[in-house]
Amino acid sequence: MDESEREAVLDRVTSRSATVGASVPDTVTIDGAAVDLSEFIVETRAIETVPPEVDRKVSSVKATLRAERERRIDRLRGDPRDADDGSDAPIDRGTAEALADEIVGIDRAMNALETIRHPDFADEHRAATLEGHERWLSFVDAVQ
Repeated sequence: MDESEREAVLDRVTSRSATVGASVPDTVTIDGAAVDLSEFIVETRAIETVPPEVDRKVSSVKATLRAERERRIDRLRGDPRDADDGSDAPIDRGTAEALADEIVGIDRAMNALETIRHPDFADEHRAATLEGHERWLSFVDAVQ
């Protein structure tokens, strides 16, 4: 793969619209484990809020995804230290396209995680206050 082809693939994955209409690979290998990426994105989008006890795990997953994305970008740029097989051979067009597809898939997964709402203290306080008022009204109705 020549330098202009490499730049075209890098431009594709660094574009703001890279994920629009792009297909997502079914699986991607992260830290040596195959992750069902399509299923992950669908399940993540179904979550409305992140419970506080899960928030640290979500942050950890986002950090792992960012690191994997950067590793693949480095590999596309030609950094031989990031080759999966430890070789220093340049990548071919097919490998570059596969890496680009994985990067776009990882971007979609990160976008899905970013769109999950994290309730803040004010939201929690309003919900608790509303719940308290509802209990009070139920009590008043029961006494009458």
